[in-house]
Amino acid sequence: MTATRLEEAYRSHADELVRYATAMVGPARAKDVVTDAFLTVFDGDRTHDVDHLRAYLFRAVYHRAIDEGRSHDRRRRREERDTRERLRVAPAPVAEVSQTAIDARRALAVLTDQQRAAVFLTYWCDLPPGEVADLLGVRPGTVKKQLSRARAKLREVLDV
Repeated sequence: MTATRLEEAYRSHADELVRYATAMVGPARAKDVVTDAFLTVFDGDRTHDVDHLRAYLFRAVYHRAIDEGRSHDRRRRREERDTRERLRVAPAPVAEVSQTAIDARRALAVLTDQQRAAVFLTYWCDLPPGEVADLLGVRPGTVKKQLSRARAKLREVLDV
């Protein structure tokens, strides 16, 4: 893998991958997830057999976001527990965020990772189910099923 090919791939796809990762893990960790995914993909030149680099990168970001989310949740729970045990204080206040953003994050948090990815790619990126399926490495029917389940969950959560 040449540095030029890595740089070219990053310039071509980083912006859309960061937007995608933002939907998956939030804005604070999105760039790190994308960077980690790029480093993993291009470490050892795994891309020489890849026909569709963009789809491969979307899948790499998806899997890295899942790993990051699990790791972040475990770390947060451990730190909260340790803080309560040691200091016996209430959790620190969270920076002020708009109520709409909070409601949207809460609503999206009830979705599975695959549902959240399908919703983001379908509604924010305006991609058809076939292309979403290619990016996620699943069949179009799976995307349609995940979108249907996600809409049902969101209707339930949002009380629509």
